[in-house]
Amino acid sequence: MQKTFLLTLFLCLGLNLAYAQKGTKERIKVHSLALEGNLIGDPADRDVTVYLPPSYQTDPDRQYPVLYMLHGFTDNDSQWFGWEDHWINLQNVIEQSLAAGTSKEMIVVMPNAYNTFKGSMYASSPTVGDWETFVAKELVSYIDAKYRTLPNKASRGLAGHSMGGYGTLRLGMKYPDVYSAIYALSPCCMDGGASTNPELISKLEEFTPEQIEDASFFEVATLATSAAFAPNPQNPPFYLDLPAKDGSPRQDIINKITANRTLTVIDQYIPNLKRLKAIGMDAGTEDRGISEATKKLHEILDSYQIEHLYESYQGDHLNRIAERIETKALPFFSEHLAFQQSTVSEVIEDGGTGEYPAVMTSEISLPTHTIFRPQDINSFGRANKLPIIAWGNGACFDSPWEHVNFLNEIASHGFLVVAIGTMPKQTDVRSKSQKLLDGIDWAIAQNNDPSSPYFQKIDIDKIAVSGMSCGGLQTLEVAGDPRISTVGVFNSGVLRNSGGGMPGMPQVNKDQLNNIKVPTLYLLGGESDIAYGNGMDDFNRINHIPVFVGNLDVGHGGTYGQPHGGEFARVALKWYQWQLKGDEEAGKLFTTNPPGLANSEGWVVEKKNID
Repeated sequence: MQKTFLLTLFLCLGLNLAYAQKGTKERIKVHSLALEGNLIGDPADRDVTVYLPPSYQTDPDRQYPVLYMLHGFTDNDSQWFGWEDHWINLQNVIEQSLAAGTSKEMIVVMPNAYNTFKGSMYASSPTVGDWETFVAKELVSYIDAKYRTLPNKASRGLAGHSMGGYGTLRLGMKYPDVYSAIYALSPCCMDGGASTNPELISKLEEFTPEQIEDASFFEVATLATSAAFAPNPQNPPFYLDLPAKDGSPRQDIINKITANRTLTVIDQYIPNLKRLKAIGMDAGTEDRGISEATKKLHEILDSYQIEHLYESYQGDHLNRIAERIETKALPFFSEHLAFQQSTVSEVIEDGGTGEYPAVMTSEISLPTHTIFRPQDINSFGRANKLPIIAWGNGACFDSPWEHVNFLNEIASHGFLVVAIGTMPKQTDVRSKSQKLLDGIDWAIAQNNDPSSPYFQKIDIDKIAVSGMSCGGLQTLEVAGDPRISTVGVFNSGVLRNSGGGMPGMPQVNKDQLNNIKVPTLYLLGGESDIAYGNGMDDFNRINHIPVFVGNLDVGHGGTYGQPHGGEFARVALKWYQWQLKGDEEAGKLFTTNPPGLANSEGWVVEKKNID
């Protein structure tokens, strides 16, 4: 009877047996290339605390969303996670929320942004280092590689307090391809100018590095702000410019600082904010200045009709933060993050200009690639099928992040584009040429699978392989595959000194050009394109197949990032329509004498074996 009563009481109190076991935390070192060489000399090896939820050790097949938390000015990850004296113990906060049943299990990661100036502002500056790249790219890539994460933006959130709240808004606005949901707690530094108090500036002008440790909050905050937003490599020992000099305000420096205030720049980032799935923010009514600025941010988002959560509560800058994380922020991410492997879709540039508005999406069955396809694939089948285009990226990156406008535009005209890698960019991760063939294998398998939404909707006899720069070399490496119908080599060409180039580059030699058995298109960026010499040399050597080369003087970067992929997308699309869909009208851009493309402004063209 007593045991039954205790069990009933246990359940009635809402306690969950699953959370009787605590999660674990570990403090690791993560090396950052982006922070190397910072002028102030802070280490590029950064402490990072990682919290792993209770089931992480007992359920080895499970993957988890990740919440990246950013601490405030003068704080560090150690203080937040109880490694040393602390004003908050985030592990306890997380587990109280789990026990209450108001949040779900997730990995929580906090980098240590405490530096010489007691705070990095999570900005990009030669003085303190490129913290934006470290947090939004390098750290994300490291955590996804080391832990069992759900490695997509739908399962990735960003939150922070004070300076961390500012960093959350700053990175959230700039990296909507990395995070799907953000929550700013009492975000600082959103409005106002810069302190030009003569007494303060005069004292700081005489400061030495040894004085920083004992500096007042306002003294070190002024230095940190200038280090982040007004760096000066010619001004040791702090390598920054203060907002006043010799008692007089410096408007140019004030402008630099003001230009980094959230409320100053937010209008330029509205399209990015609209791409986030969820935005949350709050501030205490007694948090003077921050409360008013947070309310103003709420009003701006309202004016742009951006859905978001905003709350103003009774409290100051510190006294209720643990409670707000437990009862508001963690439940917010539990609602808005994806907690299981799923497809992630995003519409680029309103779907493109083609007849079939496109979508950029992931596929559970091909997690290593990104798919660009018409949104309504039910329009395809029988006589109207989707040709396949396998795509390799510049620098052989394992992400098509540089080419989304181009690839999306192609897809909107009725093509299935299977691009190597996932969104967002995986920093310094290189892919292998085999992934082009993996994408083709996947598409063929989907077409033959009755349970697939692509069943009998793909034209498996019409396959292109294409790529830009290093991706062009990947294309040439696999171009001999007998399934391939046509080849596209963009801003690329085989290096004359085989074995040269950057590490990880495919080792293709000129003899392998003979492996190509199908019509081939070269698009180059003119003589200013670093690949111009190699690409033209390829063209001059190829005599056994139809080959066309077009040069537009835009350099190595092509036009991929321009709206709808610019001229490169227009020309490549015509080639694909001709080669993969039999569109002779589109083919006139290449077949007539002179070719139709020669009449387009800026293009210089040559062809062989094409009538």
